[in-house]
Amino acid sequence: MAARDVFYMSYALKVEQDTQKGRNLIMDFVKVARVRRAALASSIVMFMQQFCGINVIAYYSSTIFVQSGLSNSAGILAAMGTGIINWLGAIPALYTIDTFGRR
Repeated sequence: MAARDVFYMSYALKVEQDTQKGRNLIMDFVKVARVRRAALASSIVMFMQQFCGINVIAYYSSTIFVQSGLSNSAGILAAMGTGIINWLGAIPALYTIDTFGRR
């Protein structure tokens, strides 16, 4: 059964390679409507994920600090401080994600 499954997988890969010969994947990205719609939808989702939660606070942090009563230079320094803390906090997060995996 395992040999049959491996044979079917290799045959399916060969058929897939044969269908992609002579095709330009970049042009398919532009010409094929279903691919274009999927790319647009995924781009919108990626943008919206980046502009929700903490990323919006990080983006507007200097304005938030200035409106809370700090001077312009102090607001920019405070925003830089939050960015540095966020960057430093990402280091152990990357280590633990690589070590333990996403759960």
